[in-house]
Amino acid sequence: MIAHEQGGLLNAAKFAAGLGISGQSVARYLDLLADLMLVRRLPPWHANVGKRLVKSLRVYIRDAGLAHALPGIGTMEMLPGHPVVGGSWEGFCIENLIAAAPHGTEAGFIALLPGPRSI
Repeated sequence: MIAHEQGGLLNAAKFAAGLGISGQSVARYLDLLADLMLVRRLPPWHANVGKRLVKSLRVYIRDAGLAHALPGIGTMEMLPGHPVVGGSWEGFCIENLIAAAPHGTEAGFIALLPGPRSI
């Protein structure tokens, strides 16, 4: 399930319902996967900007080969048309940027929720 949600906001309730387990079990499994360095939980960057910031984690499978194998992407020809290609590329870039960042750098993301539009 994580491979199909690569780079998406973590919805533990959706994972729990799909797997038939509790939300606490999902959190414990994600903790284990993160401790084993198989999954990266990218936290949101917080600043109180009118309370319109996303506050959920983003979840990435850290190994691109594993992220492609789990949803059944076996060849390069299958990759461009697959729905996970964007999240896969994003995860690959994030892993490389974090590896190149100075020691002690804290990674995060920011995503604003859509607000009211003026015409």
